Amino acid sequence: MDRFLIERTLRDLRVGLHSSRVIAATALRRATQGPKHPTWSYQFEVVHEVIRAVVALGFSGMSLELRRAMPIRALSARVRQVLDFQAGTIAGLPMEQHTPRAWQQGDLVWLHLHGGAYSMCSPATHRSLAVRLALRTGARVILPEYRKAPEHPFPAAIDDVLASYRALLSYGVAPAQIVVGGDSAGGGLALALAQRLRALALPQPRALVLLSPWVDLTATGGTIEAHGPFDYLSGEMLAWGAANYLAGADPRDPLVSPVFADLSGLPPMLVQSGGSEILLGQNVALVERARAAGVQVHHEISEGMVHVFHVYTGFPASRAAFESLARFVRSPSPNRASTST
Repeated sequence: MDRFLIERTLRDLRVGLHSSRVIAATALRRATQGPKHPTWSYQFEVVHEVIRAVVALGFSGMSLELRRAMPIRALSARVRQVLDFQAGTIAGLPMEQHTPRAWQQGDLVWLHLHGGAYSMCSPATHRSLAVRLALRTGARVILPEYRKAPEHPFPAAIDDVLASYRALLSYGVAPAQIVVGGDSAGGGLALALAQRLRALALPQPRALVLLSPWVDLTATGGTIEAHGPFDYLSGEMLAWGAANYLAGADPRDPLVSPVFADLSGLPPMLVQSGGSEILLGQNVALVERARAAGVQVHHEISEGMVHVFHVYTGFPASRAAFESLARFVRSPSPNRASTST
């Protein structure tokens, strides 16, 4: 048994034991003190507190290699009946593609840029999210494996997603068919891509869909501290990811922190944020800046929810978010009135 396999086995044992303790402690605290957040059900609070504890455990004593070896969910037989899964390459990059069986040429193509603090995760770790995007929207969902920091810092990831978008155009996919989505750091990449397209006079996609986007690497914004007790994401994690990705670059560079960018000329946006996530403040600042630049933007804030709450499968807020983003991208034109909910 090699060293990495031993480390991963020990990690899984630690996680299992730690999770059992957290479940017991959460149940006791809720019984004696009530819910941690007034909107949280018992089931949500238990699931969330386990995730929060496991994420914190991962950042307290795991190597980057081990952090990158996140659990990967295999596609079920039921999913394979309705989706065609392919692993391949796009622009020379590894990628995974999920296509609804009913999809036809000319239907939507969703280029999704996964999160992971620019240092972790992969198309494989985001399969569950990709499957739900494909099933809800009817789009072919493509996830490129862009290069990761710290081995490949800024702007390597942006170069890769630009190459992926250009590849779609070269395949004959019309810009009006393309939705560029991103969660967390992937949301920042989506906005960086749109800026690059504008600078190169290339056509913009139909829309941007940003799920809890990380758009300010200066780590400013009052909700980082105020929402720290609720979110599984922490300021320490943001600082770690920013240091890896920046490698000495200016954190106020508009391609790094789009909250400081000139956003004029960008496509319509849907931004979905958790009302109790630490990035809420910078998401609000992004939306305000986009509206001031004349961008059509729809911002949805789900009360009590945390960072990329979309992954909390089966809970009402997650279902509602997917239903809303499906309506947004499938409307005849995503140029809606600029509102906030």
